[in-house]
Amino acid sequence: FYEFGSDPDGRKEIPLPTEIPDSLKLAIKCFILTCTIRRLRGQVNVHNSMLIHISRLIAWQKQIKELVENAFDFYRRGIEMNVPAIIQELRNAFEKDTISYKSYITTSEQIVNSRLINIDSKSQVHTWDEVLPLLNEATSRILVKEINGGSADALNYYDHQEGLSVIAIGGDKLSRGLTLEGLSVSYYLRASKMYDTLMQMGRWFGYRTGYVDLCRLFVSRELNEWFCHITLATQQLRDEFDYMSDVAGSTPDQFALRVRTHPGVLQISASNKIRRAVEVRVSWSGRLVESYELSKNPVIIQKNFTAAESLIKALGSKFQKGKNFNLWREIPLKIVKDFMHQFEAYDNLKSAAPSNILRFIELNERFNVLKNWSVGIISNERTGKRFSIAGHNIGLTSRREDDKSNDEIYYIRKSHIVSPNDEFIDLTPDEYKQALHHTAVSWKKYGIDKTPTYPGGEIVRNTIRKPNRPLLLIYCLDPQGAKLSTTTPVIGYAISFPANDRDDAVSFAVHEQLLNQFDQQDEPEINLPDDED
Repeated sequence: FYEFGSDPDGRKEIPLPTEIPDSLKLAIKCFILTCTIRRLRGQVNVHNSMLIHISRLIAWQKQIKELVENAFDFYRRGIEMNVPAIIQELRNAFEKDTISYKSYITTSEQIVNSRLINIDSKSQVHTWDEVLPLLNEATSRILVKEINGGSADALNYYDHQEGLSVIAIGGDKLSRGLTLEGLSVSYYLRASKMYDTLMQMGRWFGYRTGYVDLCRLFVSRELNEWFCHITLATQQLRDEFDYMSDVAGSTPDQFALRVRTHPGVLQISASNKIRRAVEVRVSWSGRLVESYELSKNPVIIQKNFTAAESLIKALGSKFQKGKNFNLWREIPLKIVKDFMHQFEAYDNLKSAAPSNILRFIELNERFNVLKNWSVGIISNERTGKRFSIAGHNIGLTSRREDDKSNDEIYYIRKSHIVSPNDEFIDLTPDEYKQALHHTAVSWKKYGIDKTPTYPGGEIVRNTIRKPNRPLLLIYCLDPQGAKLSTTTPVIGYAISFPANDRDDAVSFAVHEQLLNQFDQQDEPEINLPDDED
């Protein structure tokens, strides 16, 4: 489409067009049909707008207006004179599907016969015999206007109390700030690499009560993909705002707001607007993820306990009973994802937020890895404090809180929830032996003249653990470790992710002042037994 519009980077001069493509002709026919069907529905004295946004260059807009005006007049005269070929073209657009186009009948039927009808109860399926008699009346009211600083045309909706139907062609003036009343058809090819500019130019968002099924959007495949990405990034940011509002005392100064970035093409905004934003890329490949920052809120504690109980019930009755653990193997990813979706934690990369881990997992799903999990629940067999969860009698794990803890947050001392051997409970004897050997060789290489008592976690994740066998560990923490009066255990988790050689990092843009919240440091290979008093 760019040869018809303009060079996306603005560096190459492209000759003015001499004709319009079939896609724009189809868009014009769709606008005629939408105006007609709205009249059929009793929406007579209303505004109807079609947006054509191809280039920011005024010379282009002027030329496109002339071409569009000629094409529209061709259809208008054909309708007025009842030319069979023109009428058939419109009928095809109304009732015939193609590979790249869905007809009015199909679109309306799909909305009416689905729960989407709740969005607009006025959506309905019409017949061509109903539409045809109103075509001429609707088409005769349509104007073509060029909207820019060098044009005498203007969109004066208020001067048309009986409704203005207009095909508006423009660039920057149309893309920012100007309201297009009754916008139903958008033909949009102009490329921008900025999130904020694309969102401002994307005028097809919003409510279209009474004609939502009549709206049409014509964009390039590339723009469609970009908007899909922006939608995900925007939803994530909305979720973070919601999360901040739920955390007592949270302010933008205390919380790292981040925006998912696009790989190599899209920018969040112009560089001069985001001088203090830094892009960080975070991957959990070959890492041990630990939830060492947990909520003290009794409601959240109970919610997370219920999530863990649901997880364990879903694992089934076949498990391996170990010295200090119960272990399930070959667990489908969906069960693990369900648990992560239900678990509530402070949404902070440093504390292994479930939402961010889920994004990483879903990124890897495309490569058919991380599909089969081992899941273990750790039981401290050296304590008399026990608790039943999903029919399993579990010894509570004691973890003292750090000085960073407060009335809201249980921050585990040393930022570790795991004991050294926990990460290896799913290894076979041969794998464990091999990992221990690699660890000894590594120690010797670095001049450590000792024999390791257990394998190095980094060695296991990078050389032993298979790409499709991550390990999820569940901990029932003694609430007294957090100085809590509740008897319900505080649920924590850890995940041992196998390493891979792909670039599977999730990118974020974050304010430079908050970069410390994105630090990812490998855990020190230290002995950490249950730190009971």
